[in-house]
Parts: sequence; C-alpha cells; structure tokens
Amino acid sequence: MAPCCVPAASNQGSVVLLLVLLLSVRSSCLKPDSDAARGGAELQRVRSYAASSRYGDCWTRALEQLDMRCRDMTSESQSRVALKFTHCHLLSSGRDFPACPEGSEVSRCTAHMDVVAFNTYTEFFTHTHSICQFLQSEAWQSKAENAMHRLTESSAGVAEQLQSTRQMAEDLIEAQSVALQAQQEILTNGEELRATLKDSTQGIRSVFSELTVVSQQQQLTLSELFNRVTFLQSFLMMEAHSMSSCLYNAAALGAAFLLTATSRTSRARLLLLTLVCLNFYLERKIYQFVTSSELPEHQHMVTTRKEYRHAIYVNPVLRRVIFSVSLFVLVFVILKHRDPLQQSLMVLQQLQETQRSLQVALQHAGMSLIELHLASPLWGQTGVKLEATKLFHVFPI
Repeated sequence: MAPCCVPAASNQGSVVLLLVLLLSVRSSCLKPDSDAARGGAELQRVRSYAASSRYGDCWTRALEQLDMRCRDMTSESQSRVALKFTHCHLLSSGRDFPACPEGSEVSRCTAHMDVVAFNTYTEFFTHTHSICQFLQSEAWQSKAENAMHRLTESSAGVAEQLQSTRQMAEDLIEAQSVALQAQQEILTNGEELRATLKDSTQGIRSVFSELTVVSQQQQLTLSELFNRVTFLQSFLMMEAHSMSSCLYNAAALGAAFLLTATSRTSRARLLLLTLVCLNFYLERKIYQFVTSSELPEHQHMVTTRKEYRHAIYVNPVLRRVIFSVSLFVLVFVILKHRDPLQQSLMVLQQLQETQRSLQVALQHAGMSLIELHLASPLWGQTGVKLEATKLFHVFPI
C-alpha cells in the first residue's frame, strides 16, 4: 500500500506547486509598469478622438494601422504610426500638414515640418511605443490567463486521475491477495496435477506415434495418386495439343489446296504445302522439347502446366510466322503470274503487225517494179505487158 501512495502524494505536491507559481505570475502580470500605464492612458485618449463625429475616420484609420504595426514593432513602423497620429491631430487643430504620399520615406515627410508639427510628431512617436507596449502586455496577460485556466482544468483532471489510480492500487492489492490464495491452493494440489500431467503426456505421445504412422501411409497413398493424376494430365494435355495441331494443319492444307486451285496461284501449291508440313513438324518438336525436362515429382504437375502454357504461347507465334511467309509466297506468285492466253494473244497481235508491215513493204516494192517496167523501152513487147499485168494482180494499186 505504501509504495502506491508515495507517487500519488508526489504528484499532488507538484500540482499544488504549479498552481502557486501560476498565481504568482498572475499577480506580477496584474501590476503594470509606468510605460504600460501611460500607454493605456494614451490609447484611451486616441480612442476618444476616434469616437468624435468630425475627425473620427482619420483617428480610426490610424488605430487600425497601429494594430497592424504593433505586431512587428520597428523604428520604421513606429515612425509611420506617429505620422498618422500627427496628421490627424494637426487636421483636427486646423493646422497644415506637409504632403506625405503613401509609401514615401519618413525622412522626406518630416523634412518639411515646422517646429510645432515636428514636436507633435516626436510626442506621438514616444506615445506609440508606450501604446504598443500596453497592447502587448494586454495580449500577454490574456494568453497567461488562458494558460492558467487550461492548467487549472488539467490539475483537476490530474487529481481525478490520482484518485482513480489510488482506487486501482487498492483493487490490485485485493487481486494480489486473491492470487496468493489461489497459488496456495495450486501448491496443495500440485502432486495430483503432476500425476495427471504425466498420464496426459504418455497418452499424447502414443497418439502422436499413431498419427505419424497413419500420416506416412497417407503420404505414400497420396504420392501414388498424385503421380497417376500427373501422368493423366500430361497425357490429356499432349493429346489435346496433338489434336489441335492436327486440326489446324489439316485446315491449313485444305486452305492451301483451295487457294492454289486457280491457274494464277497453282505455282504456289508446292511451297504452301511444304510450309504447312514444316509448321506441323516444328510444333511437334517444340512441344517435345518443352516437355522433355526431368524435375522432382512434387513439382511435376505445376511444371506440366507451365510447359503447356509455354507451348501454347510459342505455337501461335510459329503459326503467325508460317502464315506470314505463306501469304508472302502466295502474293508473290500472284503478282508474277502471266496468263498463257494473254501471252498468245499478244504474240498473234505482234504477228499481225508484222504481216501488215510486210504487205505495205511488198506493195511499195510492186509499185516500184511497175514504174520500172513502164519506163522500160521494152514495154511494147507482149511478154513485158504480160509481166506487168501479173504484177498488177499481185500488188493492186
């Protein structure tokens, strides 16, 4: 009981000490210094100016800029806030304020100020620092109060946790006493439990020995069954592959005969039949090569499936290659084919052209002979006239 209470007491002491420190910090925060008090008074005065109806807008804009500039207070930001306050003060007093465009340097704005305006600017420069210090102290005080409130709530939660921890410690002590009583009962019944465990161990050993013998017998039976199933699977796969290969190549042979039935493609028949036979031979060789590897028996079925898949993947590639080559051969033969009838017709046309040219040449030759006979001095003879008449009959004009 004592060891459990010591941490609880120490935790309670730490919580009380934390509360005392927070109260001291709060009391120190509630005592503002002279700068913060002066800044509060100046802020109140500026806010009263902003509440006026005539020049309230100018002071309101200056206060908005003050809130933004006080977050990162530098000499530049403090000078710009003081310029805003000086402008509003001089405007409400009816005095002139030198031109100071937005974004220009502070030194350019203060260079043309008179003595009264510069003194007012200097006073507001000092007041701006005090006002920002007052605003920052208020913000810090608000954060400190919020933190103190959260710590107060946390301390209440810690106290509740300490109370629950104490209750848990008491429950643990009671559970330990009950466990000690149970251990005492277990020790008293240890001999009986030991004898029971010994008998159970012997029984389990005998059961395990029987299970080992039975499992070995079942393993042998399953191994034999597995080998038979594997052989049957390999046989069925080979038969299915052989049947599909035979059907495909038979269809290819029929297609080759049909495609080469015309005179235009008859020259490609022998090549196409040779390619189909080559495809059938290569498919058989590839399947025999894939299924020829010897592997352990326990991996044979998986390997057979993989081999069958490999054969299925390789055969379409081979068939596509053979089909492409056959198509190329068929197209080549079709393009190179020349019809004998067309060739004979072309030869006859050439002979007719030759005959016409010969007839024209003979006609020209006959005309030349006739003219020669007519010009001959022997034209009056009967034999010469007879020859000229024959030439007229052979080469009519």
